[in-house]
Amino acid sequence: MEDDDLQIIDVENYKGGSGGDNFSHSQLVMISMRKCIDAGSKEMREGYYNEKSDRMGNTARIYVPDTRKEFIESVKTLKMTMSDDLDAEAEKNIKEFLEALDKKYKSYVEMEKNEWEKSNNLMKKSWIHQGYVFHEGMLHRNKPFYVLHLIESVDTYRNVFAELKKLTKRLDYYREEFYEA
Repeated sequence: MEDDDLQIIDVENYKGGSGGDNFSHSQLVMISMRKCIDAGSKEMREGYYNEKSDRMGNTARIYVPDTRKEFIESVKTLKMTMSDDLDAEAEKNIKEFLEALDKKYKSYVEMEKNEWEKSNNLMKKSWIHQGYVFHEGMLHRNKPFYVLHLIESVDTYRNVFAELKKLTKRLDYYREEFYEA
């Protein structure tokens, strides 16, 4: 049987591979929430490269990811996972959070544009030499406005996560389990 021939008809009752684990929406939500909590409980810092040498003298550059971006992406994935579950209240609140973030982003873009326009040619040449070229409507990673936007984004996505967590409560995803001693 080729991979193209495989079709899953009833996703809610699918018994996964050899492990026999049930494929359920609530488990996906729980896994996604756990990833958000793990990513959000780390120090929020910029990504960087580590250089490590082996015994032979070869140097390898290893990227350590930006934990702010990891958290934001984990919440976006949770939101994507719960897209069918969103009720009117959650949609309204999340939309307000994201619109406020977009408004802040646009103000940072405007500040960066003003900084570029008010700078003299010598400063612009210096920035271009450092790899910074102004692009209308975008923030450059090496400028402080980008960092400010990331900080705002983390705070906003913490609010989105909290709203999605409230939604799971409204949908009764929390069920008590009883254990016998």
